[in-house]
Amino acid sequence: MKLKETTSEIPTKLDPRLQRVIAFNQSEHKDAHPHLFNAESTETADTREIAVIAKVKDMEVWKNLSGVRQIADLGSVPEEQENVRLVTARIDADQIEQIRNSPAVMSLKSSQLLKPQLFRTIEETKARADLLNQNTNSHGGKGVVVGIVDYGCDFTHKNFIHSDGTSRILSYWDQTVPNSSDTEFGYGKVFPQGELNRALKTDDPFAALHLSDPKHENEPWHGTHVMDTAAGNGNGTNVPGTAPQADIIFVQLNADDVPWSGPDAVKGDFGGSVHLLEALQYIYKLAGDRPCVTNISLGTNGGPHDGTSLVEVGFDTLLTAANNRAIVLAASNSYTDGIHASGTIRQNEVKDLRWIVERSDRTSNEIELWYDAADELSCQFITPDGDNLGEVKLGTNHQAVGNRNEILIFISHRKQDPNNGDNVINIFMESSLPAGAWILRLRGVKIRSGKYHAWIERDDIGQSHFEKPLDNTHTLGSICCGKKTVVVGSYSAKEAGTPLSFFSSAGPTRDGRQKPEISAPGGNATQNEREQFMVMAAKSGSIDKVTPMMGTSMAAPAVTGIVALMLAEALAHGISLSSEEIQEILLKSARPMSGSWHDRYGYGRIDAAKAVQLVAELTPVH
Repeated sequence: MKLKETTSEIPTKLDPRLQRVIAFNQSEHKDAHPHLFNAESTETADTREIAVIAKVKDMEVWKNLSGVRQIADLGSVPEEQENVRLVTARIDADQIEQIRNSPAVMSLKSSQLLKPQLFRTIEETKARADLLNQNTNSHGGKGVVVGIVDYGCDFTHKNFIHSDGTSRILSYWDQTVPNSSDTEFGYGKVFPQGELNRALKTDDPFAALHLSDPKHENEPWHGTHVMDTAAGNGNGTNVPGTAPQADIIFVQLNADDVPWSGPDAVKGDFGGSVHLLEALQYIYKLAGDRPCVTNISLGTNGGPHDGTSLVEVGFDTLLTAANNRAIVLAASNSYTDGIHASGTIRQNEVKDLRWIVERSDRTSNEIELWYDAADELSCQFITPDGDNLGEVKLGTNHQAVGNRNEILIFISHRKQDPNNGDNVINIFMESSLPAGAWILRLRGVKIRSGKYHAWIERDDIGQSHFEKPLDNTHTLGSICCGKKTVVVGSYSAKEAGTPLSFFSSAGPTRDGRQKPEISAPGGNATQNEREQFMVMAAKSGSIDKVTPMMGTSMAAPAVTGIVALMLAEALAHGISLSSEEIQEILLKSARPMSGSWHDRYGYGRIDAAKAVQLVAELTPVH
């Protein structure tokens, strides 16, 4: 296939994903890419909307901009002037440039896709009631709310039901229902505890609520397994999670907007991380003054990896707004996937990054490369057949089209991202392009630092990768580099020596901070071992069975439940904990594996008994 180069007039100061939206919106084939637009409104609205996160300095001007549909105000941005707010919104795709150029808008980012990342867990983490210090008062997390943002909530499993038959779930917000007035966000269906209780009394609870039944699904639900590890009470399986007395709020992310696997990972759908921030806003608002910890076992590979993405700023904003809040994240499962490359380039030096697309890969692919603001690179992109698509200089973009003038490759080389000041190269490849070694050729134009980091976006069906030898450092998920969140690596609790899980991603962050902070059991099964070394927890579609899963997705909820125990202990003593204090206690209580911070274990394996004891020893402030 021969690709033709084109010159683009798309504004280069925009977020690269928004640049790509404009490119497709202007092309004659825009109707072939409905995934680029917001699924909440396309059925009823005349405009094509994009879900965005924005940093704004004048809310009144922002809300009155043409083409803006304000959804949620997440609060004042930490380390910014008081009037700077972080918001989510839906904007008209035809007015992206005009909206970004408003003096009220400091940063405008499209959303990114998010995808999912016990028997032995409880004993190994010392979270079982008889392993906790008997002088402590954590009471299984009683009085604390555990939020789960995931997919697949089997509210009928006995581990989420009280002994009297009522639900332990305070609220279940299903975001997949469009155009609803159930929430302030204008979409989704909310099932409060009373409605869940009534459904549980019927012969078919899922039918009573017009929900899909997990018994008819091919795979067990990820969210049900995660929820059990964090807060299951063991009524069905006889094995509780780490916070069995906590209350639960579950938010089902919009499955239409968040493909969990396959080619949609890089197609450019813009719902995932916006809906995630709105889910968190919903959980903390509903929890009110009650202590609340939320688990997020989701993520992707791209992003600046320095905590400045607006999603991570959103996390920090919500955690700064009140004490007794925490957000726990799975570190990601990308250690062995070959998705990261880094290096240093000198003035006038040329370096090639070889990007391997396998013959079996019929999916879209994406690469993202970040480098210092003081440097200037140029790049060329070369096909497996040796065709050079031309030079892409800093502050420009480039398209390559097929025989029908359809966009097959879009390249953006953005100068000074507004959130960290660094430069970034994004390359988006549509599906059905040739397999083989694609070459990203870098040239040092003006160099002071010369350091660069590149990530290939996650694709569970057809993962492309860099050529060996691999650089497996800096493989944390795209939303795992914030300053106030807790990031969790994974090890095997079922093997001697508790070895690291082969997949558990590595830090540090691109700006050198030490993440992950802590590790917990997440399994370590090879293809031949399967269930032997996996984590067992509630199986959706059954009322009392378990199912094996593995990943940092399974490690994070163990920590989430333990943080709930810490918050319950603090509540019993009248103590208020900031997100920084929660981080510090986890670090102090960790069982170190290497004498200091480790790029995959963090500060060590989590110890629930010690963490709760450290909270009990704090002096309340009156």
